[in-house]
Amino acid sequence: MRFSLAVAALAPVLSASAADILVLVGAAGSLTFSPSNITAQAGDTVSFQFQAKNHSVTQSTFTNPCQIQTTPAQGIDSGFQFVSNTSTTLPQWSFTVDNTSAPLWFFCAQTNPVSHCEAGMVFSINANPDSAKSFAVYQQAAMGNPPAAAASASAGAATSAAAGAAGAATSAAAGAAATDAAGATANAAGAATDANANGSAGSPTLSNAGALASPSGNSTSGNAGFRVSGNTFSLVAAVGLTVMLL
Repeated sequence: MRFSLAVAALAPVLSASAADILVLVGAAGSLTFSPSNITAQAGDTVSFQFQAKNHSVTQSTFTNPCQIQTTPAQGIDSGFQFVSNTSTTLPQWSFTVDNTSAPLWFFCAQTNPVSHCEAGMVFSINANPDSAKSFAVYQQAAMGNPPAAAASASAGAATSAAAGAAGAATSAAAGAAATDAAGATANAAGAATDANANGSAGSPTLSNAGALASPSGNSTSGNAGFRVSGNTFSLVAAVGLTVMLL
């Protein structure tokens, strides 16, 4: 109350159109300023009516929502205004807006039993809802959720996910190429083995060897086992002829 008189003494002469804007503090026992953001002109008076519990209206900065402003000047502060459940009068504190070049930021400094500011009990004057310094951004920062950090984390997660997907795709492609190459090598090796085991029987040398092994004199398919048998049969026939000559 006394502070409002001091501010009035320092404020420029008010025009006839100056407004008196009422803000309820802790209405219905809530941890809120109502309304939470207002538009005020130079010369307007903002009056805070404390309706419950033990709250304050303390000026802060946008970057430090739950600390009293110390630069470029000490922030204004209503001090704690206690209102009991049986109070028949409601305390009121006010100040006059004399500079509208930038938004003004306020919070409740009560920390017992919990921090009212960190619960979202903050207030602003002339904060543009469509700007990077909106009331919503200020409140989220007070509650420990700065949007810039959240956006950075999301971007980092998206980048990591994209990199992981690209890495998986590259690994899968490399694996598939390696598998195809190994399969082609195995097929080529198998074909060479088949050629050595079966296709070579078509060569003149192996075909003649097969003819020697066949009692009928017809050429047959030669393979390793059959060639061994053919050679044995030729040896026995030669021995038999020698005995007959003797």
